[in-house]
Amino acid sequence: MPEATKSSPAHKRYSGFLLLILLGTPVVMLLAGGIFFFSHRDALLDFERKIGSISNNTLFYDHLGSPFRSLKGLESREVIPLAEFSRELQLSVLAAEDSRFFQHRGIDLLRIFGAIWTNLQSGSFRQGASTITQQLVKVTLLDPEKTLSRKFREMAISIWLEFYLGKEKILEHYLNSIYLGYGNYGMEKAATGYFGTSVSSLSLAQSAFLAALIKKPEYYLRIPDLKAGRVLFTPEELKEVLLRQQLILKRMNELEWISHQQFQQALVEQLGVRVPRTEAGSGNYFVQHVIKLLQTKHRLVQVYGGGWRVWTTFHPELQKILEKVIQKHFIQNAPNGRQIAAVALDPNSGEVLALSGGRDFEASSFNRATQAERQPGSAVKPLLYATALDQSFQPNSTFEDSVLIYNWEDEGEEKIYAPKNYDELYGEERLLRNHLGGEYRSDLMTLGKAFELSINTIAVQLLDAVGIRNFIEKSEAMDLELKKENGLCLALGCSETSLLNLTSAYSVFLNQGRYVSPVFIKRIEDSSGNLIFRSPMEEPREVFSSKTMLQMQDLLGRVIENGTGRNALWYEDNQTLLGKTGTSSNSRDAWFVGAIPALLTGFWIGHDENLPMPEEQGGRTPARLWRTFNQEALSLLPIREMLPLPEPIHGATCQVSGLLATENCPDVADYPYFDEHLSTQLCDLHPGEILLHRFQSPSTQEKSQLEDGD
Repeated sequence: MPEATKSSPAHKRYSGFLLLILLGTPVVMLLAGGIFFFSHRDALLDFERKIGSISNNTLFYDHLGSPFRSLKGLESREVIPLAEFSRELQLSVLAAEDSRFFQHRGIDLLRIFGAIWTNLQSGSFRQGASTITQQLVKVTLLDPEKTLSRKFREMAISIWLEFYLGKEKILEHYLNSIYLGYGNYGMEKAATGYFGTSVSSLSLAQSAFLAALIKKPEYYLRIPDLKAGRVLFTPEELKEVLLRQQLILKRMNELEWISHQQFQQALVEQLGVRVPRTEAGSGNYFVQHVIKLLQTKHRLVQVYGGGWRVWTTFHPELQKILEKVIQKHFIQNAPNGRQIAAVALDPNSGEVLALSGGRDFEASSFNRATQAERQPGSAVKPLLYATALDQSFQPNSTFEDSVLIYNWEDEGEEKIYAPKNYDELYGEERLLRNHLGGEYRSDLMTLGKAFELSINTIAVQLLDAVGIRNFIEKSEAMDLELKKENGLCLALGCSETSLLNLTSAYSVFLNQGRYVSPVFIKRIEDSSGNLIFRSPMEEPREVFSSKTMLQMQDLLGRVIENGTGRNALWYEDNQTLLGKTGTSSNSRDAWFVGAIPALLTGFWIGHDENLPMPEEQGGRTPARLWRTFNQEALSLLPIREMLPLPEPIHGATCQVSGLLATENCPDVADYPYFDEHLSTQLCDLHPGEILLHRFQSPSTQEKSQLEDGD
C-alpha cells in the first residue's frame, strides 16, 4: 500500500487559518456591521454623492433624433435606467458575478462559506465571494486597498445599501458603473463600442460576452496593434474571453434561466466584436459651437461627462456633402494658409443643418463661421437695398455712377471719403452688357442694374439717402451689430460680422420679410429625462414688408442670372436661385450667400492673417462652391416652394433711364412693381415704340463669356 501523502507545514498553517476564519467570520461580521451601521451613516451620503457625480457621457442627437456624438468625461459612460437593459444581459451578469443576488441582503454567507471551503481544500485563494452590492461599493466608495478593515467596511455599507436602495437600483448602478475595457464604463457604452448596438438589443451570446469581460476586460481583449486598421477582433484574440463566455452560458443553463436550445444557439453565434477606436466624425465645428452654447447660454458647467441629452438641428448627410465639397473643390486647390467657412440652415425655421469653421479642425479648432468677424463687403448690400425699397425707392430708381467725394469736419479736422468701385471704373468708362450680351456705356442706371453689378458708388449714395440710422435699426432687427461710426462705408460692408450672423440675416428674403434667429439646440434633458430646455416657438421678427421681399427676390435672382453671381447659376433642377457676392477691400475676404427655397447657405474664404487674395472674389470660388454644394444637397432636402408673396405688376423697364422701355433701349429688365409705382412714361433717352415683348435669357455659353465681378 502506498504511503499516505503528508501535508506540508505551510499547508497546515493555511488550513488552520482558513478554519479560524470559517468559524470566526460570522461573529466578527455581525459585530463590525453593528458598529458601522450606527456610527458611519455618512457613508450612505458619500455613496449617493459619488453616484450622483459619476461620469456620464453627454449625447448629441441629430435632426432626426439619432445620436451622432458622445462627449465623455474622464470615464466614457452612458447612464441608462435598468428597464432598458435586456433580460439576457441582466441574467448573464448575475450568472457571472452573483447568481444569488436576489436571495441575500448585501453579503452572501453561503458564498462566503463555500469560498472558504473551496480555498481550504485547494490550499490557495481560488474563489472570491463578493456580491454585486459589494463590488458596487468597492468601485464607487472605497479605496482599492486589500485590508481586513476595508473588507468589513465594504460588507457593512453593502448591508445598509440593500435596505436603503433595493435590489433593482443597486443592479442599475452596477451595470452603469462597471469597467469593461479601453475607457468604456458601463454596459451601454461597451455594447455600443464592441457591438454597435444598445443594451436593449443585445443577443444572449453578446450579453454573456460582456458579462465575461467584467473579470479582466483588457486582459481578455488584448489588441496587438490598434493602428492596423482592422475593424473586428480575430477569433484567436477572443479565445480566452469566449471560454469564459461559454462558462457563463453553461451556468445560466444549469440555473434553468435559459433553455438548452438557447444555450446551444448562443454557443455557435458569430459575434463580430469591434476593435476599439477613438471617436471621430464629421461636424466637429458644429459640435464645438453647441458645446459653447451649452456652457454660455445654458450655463451647464459640466458638459463633458455631464450626462446631458441634447437634441440638435444637425443634418449628418448634409454635413458630409458640405465637407466633401470643401475637400474636393477647395482644399485640394487652395493656396496654403487660405481658410474657409460655411454654414447651411433652413431659412424658414432658422435651424442650422451643417457648418464648417475651417479647412482642418485638428489643425485649428478656431471656428471661422461663428467666431471670426470679417468685413462682408458687398454681401451686406441686399440689406441696404431692402431698407431703401421699404421706404420710397423702387427697382427703377436711377442713380449716377460717377466719382463721389464726401467732405465733413470732425473736431476741427476736415475728413474726406471717396468710395471707389471694385474695378475702379465709373459710368462712361465702363463697358456694360445687357442680358443678351449687347454692349453699351452709361453713367446712369437703375438700382436694379446697380445691384446686379454691385456698383459701390450707387450703394453709398443710397445709404446717404436712406440714412445711416435707419439702416442700423434694420440691421439690429436682424441681430447684425454694424458700427454706425463707420459712416457711409457701411454700404460697402466695412463693419465686421460673422458668417453665421450674415447668412441668418438673409432669412428675411425667404421668409416674407421676417427674421428668424439661428437655432442649434432644440431640446436639452438631463440623464434622468427631465426637461432642461426646449427651443421656444417664437414668431419670426418682422423686419421688411412682403412687397419689398418680392422685389428683393427678383433682384437677388438677377445677381445669379446676369450679375456678379453667375458662377452660382445652374438650370437643370428648375430651382429658384437667390444670392449675393461680397468682396472686401484688397480681396481680403470673399463671400457668397445664397438660397434655394429649402436651404440658405453662406461661404467665406480668406486668411486668418487678413492677407490679400488678388485672384479671388465672392463671385468666383465662393459662388462655385455654393452651386456645387446645393446641387449635391438637393436630393436630401424637402421639396419646397417659395412662401407666397403679393402679386406684382411687371413692366419692361429701361435700365438706364428707369422708364418704360422702348425698342431702342440698350438694356431692359422686367421689374416687379406695386400700385402706382409702375412708370407710364416712355424712355426719353432712347425714343421709339413701346417694347411689348420680354427679352429672353442668353445661352449658357453667352453667360460664360461675361466678365466676373463683385
